[in-house]
Amino acid sequence: MRIDNECIRDILFTVEENSFYRDPCCITDECRDYPNLQKYENDQLSYHLRYLEMKGLLFVPYSHFVNCYDLTPDGHEFLANIRDDNNWKKIKSISSNIGFASLKIISSIAEGVATAAINYNLGFSK
Repeated sequence: MRIDNECIRDILFTVEENSFYRDPCCITDECRDYPNLQKYENDQLSYHLRYLEMKGLLFVPYSHFVNCYDLTPDGHEFLANIRDDNNWKKIKSISSNIGFASLKIISSIAEGVATAAINYNLGFSK
């Protein structure tokens, strides 16, 4: 299965919005109550959840809760870098232009976009 970066972004937003210290975000095939995730097939969603867990952006806080997730510190950082819709459009455009969009590349592009925005706001790029 190919990685869908929109699905990754939607999962991360959903987990962020719906997890709390003692109450992780539970995403199962039967419990598709999250509007951002309803557009994805169950297999696609499960695959991307596993991928994000393997990449260290999501973790399972309690082993007895199956399919319950929270963000890791890296997950929070990645999400912060792709949060803004305008920056996300730039990130997607750049990755499309260069012809590849692995999670590592998306993360690098996001950091570059954030750095450019910082430099611009500090007056270094005017």
